[in-house]
Amino acid sequence: MTRIAVINPNMSVGFTEKVGLQARRIVAPGTEIVALNPQFGPASIEGYYDEAFASVGLLAAMRGLEADGASGGKISGYVVACFDDTGVDAARCLTKAPVMGLCEAALRFAAIVASRFAIVTPMAVSVRPLEHLVSKYGASSQCVVRAAGVRTLDFEGENADMAYLALKISAENCLAEDGAEAIVLGCAGMTDIADRLQAELGVPVIDGVSAAVKLIEAMGMLGLQTSKAGAYASPPVKTYDGIFAAFAPVA
Repeated sequence: MTRIAVINPNMSVGFTEKVGLQARRIVAPGTEIVALNPQFGPASIEGYYDEAFASVGLLAAMRGLEADGASGGKISGYVVACFDDTGVDAARCLTKAPVMGLCEAALRFAAIVASRFAIVTPMAVSVRPLEHLVSKYGASSQCVVRAAGVRTLDFEGENADMAYLALKISAENCLAEDGAEAIVLGCAGMTDIADRLQAELGVPVIDGVSAAVKLIEAMGMLGLQTSKAGAYASPPVKTYDGIFAAFAPVA
């Protein structure tokens, strides 16, 4: 059985419930979704500073799942449910199971259905980090990044309608001004609005949660694991000091 851990690296329980619901909606029968938050971290991830601290909570959560898997309930693959791909490279060093971030997965899907596309992210502070990821994943010539001018947590609760309208306006600008042929949702908290936005815009709208979950599900079915031959090799055994002592690599 394929068992996928979907880890939201911020502390929003509402976001975690939302991404877990979407993941369970799209997987094949027999695939199990384990959706969770870390035990510590920022309320939301908006820029480099939040990302640095969220990565530690993510890795701690993964270590717990890996330890549990050694005695049963093994995880087939991990989805890091943040569009900044928070801690993904470090996470790949921690496990043999495949690890996928939302940005990388969404860009792979977008490049199949459109020759040019746009990421719409909530805040301007996330634009440059996402542009760096777009470059890393080789999509700079195809992709533009725009901010909707709302907070990440606005997609929950009483501000959700306002956030959706701002997102839609920004997406329409991408289509009209940037030549985008598809829209990529640049936040895990947008996962439940992809179908609505796609129907209203009339172009493909890619949700990173769905894209990442389906890619990890396919990798599990194919028996693919993270290579330990190079960059993602397990970290060498050494001591860590202070509050990071518990994170020291072990044999």
